[in-house]
Amino acid sequence: MSRGPLRPSRQRSRMTSIAWGLASVLFLFTVENIWIDPWLRNKSHKIPSMVPEALNGSWFLALMVGGIVLAFLVMCQILLTRDRSLSVWTKVGTGIAVVVVLLLSARWVRVTSGLPSGIRLQSPGTAHTVTLKWRASSSQVAGYNVYRSVTPAGNYVRINSSPVQGTTFADKTVESGLTYYYVTRAVDALGHESVNSNEAQAAIP
Repeated sequence: MSRGPLRPSRQRSRMTSIAWGLASVLFLFTVENIWIDPWLRNKSHKIPSMVPEALNGSWFLALMVGGIVLAFLVMCQILLTRDRSLSVWTKVGTGIAVVVVLLLSARWVRVTSGLPSGIRLQSPGTAHTVTLKWRASSSQVAGYNVYRSVTPAGNYVRINSSPVQGTTFADKTVESGLTYYYVTRAVDALGHESVNSNEAQAAIP
């Protein structure tokens, strides 16, 4: 005996369940990557990390899969919002879940991309030395590369011979009368670099 089409109430229930399921998966994934995994590795370095290394193939795969799931979630939310038979609280609840997941997903990209938080000058021009300091990347990195240019927003040349292990770097090769522009890039274990940090400027007297 063949089944007839699903009743509207069952269709709405299934759509709501799918929306909540997708939201839960993305929520658990981002929370594990952003907070739980770093906390576990801080407790014991023997615990293997489940977070994909910054900007490698696994990272881009996770980004692609997460983007597809997020697109389906947004589509489900649009369909639920347009359903006049659903209660307002159901729409509001799923809407809040979607917004939270959107914000967490954006934070996941920022935290796991390996992008340094930005650099600032500690003592520009002091004794012809420019000291740079930046906040550490939240993801696992092998170090940082420092780039310098005498023109803004381009033509950067790396000035460190090997990845900087800390979050400070002293440039002692500056010349008087010039203005230098600096950016940093995080480097993962395979040598992949993140995009540039913000640009810092130092005028040497």
